[in-house]
Amino acid sequence: MNIGPLLFSTAVLALLFGVLAGMGTNAFLRRRGYADVGNAALLALAASLVVARIAFVLRWWPQYAQDPWSMLNVRDAGFDVLAGVTVLALAGVLIGWRRPAWRRPLAAVLVVGALAWGLGSLAARALSESQQPLPVLTLRDLQGRPVALQDLRGQPTVINLWATWCGPCRREMPMLARAQAAMPHVRFVFADQGESIAAVQRYLELERLELGHVLLDPHMDVSTWYGARGYPTTLFIDAQGALRDTQVGELSAATLAAHLARITP
Repeated sequence: MNIGPLLFSTAVLALLFGVLAGMGTNAFLRRRGYADVGNAALLALAASLVVARIAFVLRWWPQYAQDPWSMLNVRDAGFDVLAGVTVLALAGVLIGWRRPAWRRPLAAVLVVGALAWGLGSLAARALSESQQPLPVLTLRDLQGRPVALQDLRGQPTVINLWATWCGPCRREMPMLARAQAAMPHVRFVFADQGESIAAVQRYLELERLELGHVLLDPHMDVSTWYGARGYPTTLFIDAQGALRDTQVGELSAATLAAHLARITP
C-alpha cells in the first residue's frame, strides 16, 4: 500500500494497526483513571520483535550464514510470529507482576493491540492467498519471442517484478540468480517492468548476471493484474498457477526459503 511517496507491505500495516489500537486503548483507559502503560507496552513490543527476529534467523541459519550481515537487514520481513507473540505475553506477565497497578490496563492494551494486529494479518494473508490464476498475458523474452504466462503452469514458479533503476531489486538479484541455478525444480521468472530490451541487456552485462526466463513487461500489465504498487514485488505461484504468497520489498535467502516452503513439496 502507498501512503504518499512511501510503500508499506501489508504486514507492516497490520503491525501499525495493532500499535495504534493498543495506544488508543491506553489513552481511553488513562482518561478513566488507570495508569499510563504506553511505554511499558511499547517495551514489551520491542522485546517481542527482537526475539521474533532472532528466532527466525536461527530457524533459517543456513541461509543467513551465506551472508551474515543480512541478519541485520530487517527489511526482508523475517520474523517468527509464534516466538514474538510468546515473548509479548511473557513480557506483559512480568511487567504486571512487578507493577500490580498496571496489570489490568496493560493486559487490555496488549490484548486489544494483538487482536487488531491479528485481524490485520489475517486480512493480509487472505489477500496474498487470493488464489488468483495466472493472467492471460503475453510477455516477450530478450530475443523478442512471445511467452504466454499461462504456459508457466505445471511447476512452482517465482515471478520477480523488477526494474534496473530499482536499488532493492539490484541488491537481491545476485541472490535470486544463485537460487535459480541451485533450484531447477522451481521456475524463476524475472519480469522487467516498463523497460526496453537494450536497457535490460545492458544491466545484465554490466552486472555479469546469468539469468534464465528474463521477460519484458513494457506496459507493466503483470503489476496491474496483481496490484503491485512498488518494486521489487515477488509473486509465489504454485504448480496449478494460483498465487500463494507475495513479498513486497527486498528478499533475503532466508525469506526466499520461507516463501518457497509454501509452494514446494
